Amino acid sequence: MNSHHTLSESLLDAWINLSFTLWNERFMTDLTFNEACICNFLYHQACNSPEAPLTATDLCQKTQLLKSQMNKILSQMERKGYIYRVRSEKDKRQFLIYLSDDGLSAYQKEHTNIAAILEQVVAALGEEKALLTAKILTDACEAFQKVTKES
Repeated sequence: MNSHHTLSESLLDAWINLSFTLWNERFMTDLTFNEACICNFLYHQACNSPEAPLTATDLCQKTQLLKSQMNKILSQMERKGYIYRVRSEKDKRQFLIYLSDDGLSAYQKEHTNIAAILEQVVAALGEEKALLTAKILTDACEAFQKVTKES
């Protein structure tokens, strides 16, 4: 077996291990993974560009979810009271999506819980290794995105 194949296998093993650990540990208690991601995008949009709320199309682009999946998740979130939609004045076909107070509260609770877990990970790894891990994971995500866009 050549070293390139071994390196690919090692990367695959690490990827699978990280994916299963993150998926199976159920770090979030009140929000699903997709709901938490949507809340995160809506929260940051409201903080950084409140004059430009997101649409379902924007969220599909950010999450890579299909429109049918996004509509189902948004409907569930609306029923739970986490978001509300307002018809756009500029384009009557679009709905602008906002995080409600209940959605913000649920998101902040999950964020606090995950931040506490990450603090423990930083303590276990050490600050230097944690920073390096964050950089490597970011670089790996960018490389995966580049490769998948090219293929």
